[in-house]
Amino acid sequence: MSEMVYVSVRGRVWLQAEAANMVESVGNYVKHRRAPIIVKSEEGDYVTYFVPTISGESVAHVYQTILAKKAEGAKEPVCSLCKRGIFLKSTNKDVIKDAISFEPPKPQGKKADTISIADQIEEAVIKGCTVEDVGGFLYADKPNVKRTSNFYTGYMVPVKEVLSSVSIDPQLQSRYALGTKFVGVGESNASGQMIYYVEVSSALFTFAFDLDTSLIGKRTFNVSSYGSPVIEDQDIKERSKASLDALKELLLEFPIGAKRTRFDPVDKTWESIAIATSDDVWTLPSPFSSDYIERAKAKISKVSNNTTVFTYPKNSGIQSYDTFEEAVINAIEEAKKRV
Repeated sequence: MSEMVYVSVRGRVWLQAEAANMVESVGNYVKHRRAPIIVKSEEGDYVTYFVPTISGESVAHVYQTILAKKAEGAKEPVCSLCKRGIFLKSTNKDVIKDAISFEPPKPQGKKADTISIADQIEEAVIKGCTVEDVGGFLYADKPNVKRTSNFYTGYMVPVKEVLSSVSIDPQLQSRYALGTKFVGVGESNASGQMIYYVEVSSALFTFAFDLDTSLIGKRTFNVSSYGSPVIEDQDIKERSKASLDALKELLLEFPIGAKRTRFDPVDKTWESIAIATSDDVWTLPSPFSSDYIERAKAKISKVSNNTTVFTYPKNSGIQSYDTFEEAVINAIEEAKKRV
């Protein structure tokens, strides 16, 4: 039986002139996602800031896109939709039939029959798609079947020290068609020049991501069979390694955001990062405050699950490296040795 590894990542990354998470357009105005953040001021009262954010869904989408590629490279199955970055995740019988060529039986109203069908659905999805095995799915037809994701992430927000300095500014853009046959005779010049605005921000953002390989390739929906393997042990190892390789690429390349074709951030530099590899659940403190690596040192001195922490920059803490890349690569290689 393959061993489990729990990987916890916390870091701070500069994103300059970014439009990484746009949420809606109002006319010709495209808005950046915002969230309220409350902090305690030096005077002791509490202050709310509305700041630019990047949602966990945005981070998860990029991670699973990379995971699909890594799983295929490891000869592990990926469904026809996840291969294309369409994460419908076995939503209903039509999706599951199209994605993995499996048609769930119809429940006959008996409890035992319903449980049996739920087990068949979970088994078919786990066998048919590595991305849905690792990232979870929700089958919303009858019977409902839910598989919780084996990785955890959340909102990226500006760190505590920069909250009062963060601003969002709309940038004027235009599309020009004057002088072409596509602007009709007699129409106003305005019809040949479309003006719109995109909100852009710069900040030092938090980043958090945890990966738990203990239930990859195993049942989780039915309590009576929880944790029993559905696929071979070697396939569990391959999927776990693919998940770790996807995390490595996510951190090293950081392709976050949906508007990078025209709004790729001017700067994507990691100010600091900590990556913990453990034999059981062990999470790093939040990077919202600058002392998170010091707090990690304090935690590991009291609680450890055979935990090793890799950090950047050099002399930042427990096991530090001269470059960000060294810290990431060494941490992921250590994690892969444990699966």
